[in-house]
Amino acid sequence: MKKLLGFFTAMIGLGLLLSGCGVAKLSPEVQKTFDNNVTMYTTRNMHYNFSRSRKVIDSTNYQVGTLIPVNAKVQMKSVNAKQIVFLYKNQEIALRNIAKYSGVGINEIATRYFSMNKVNLNKFTAKEQKAIRSAQLVPGMSKDAVIVSLGTPPAHVTPTLDMDQWKFWKNRWSTFLVNFEKGKTVVK
Repeated sequence: MKKLLGFFTAMIGLGLLLSGCGVAKLSPEVQKTFDNNVTMYTTRNMHYNFSRSRKVIDSTNYQVGTLIPVNAKVQMKSVNAKQIVFLYKNQEIALRNIAKYSGVGINEIATRYFSMNKVNLNKFTAKEQKAIRSAQLVPGMSKDAVIVSLGTPPAHVTPTLDMDQWKFWKNRWSTFLVNFEKGKTVVK
């Protein structure tokens, strides 16, 4: 009996482990966008690089590579537990979620990076809009403007956006800090 119980326990554990590796658990609204190859818009600037002859964006959000600007029109192609594949200017690009750095699952990545509607940039100052269009950081930017311009900082080093210092990766080897006072960026 103990052997049989051990076998069933092992099979249940294996089933749970494997279920987390394949198909993503998306909300019905998000799943519909992939089922229908829906056209959406990016909600923040992103940079893609080449990895083994594929165009890839990591959820770590490196600040180098070819820019895909906020409000870019994209067509959703496929999704699994680790990545979202979409078309931008007829180029297939994979947005890889590295959950230990992003702190979220693929459903949150999908809703964080894409929307059915364009981001209203008019809610930002002229100075913020200029910085966002060039994926830059300037003093006096709000936290929301920084997210649109640079993306969300990795959660393993910036666990909450309520912090007054966010850490971003310029590339795999180099980081930089964004400091805030009263919700606006400052130079330190």
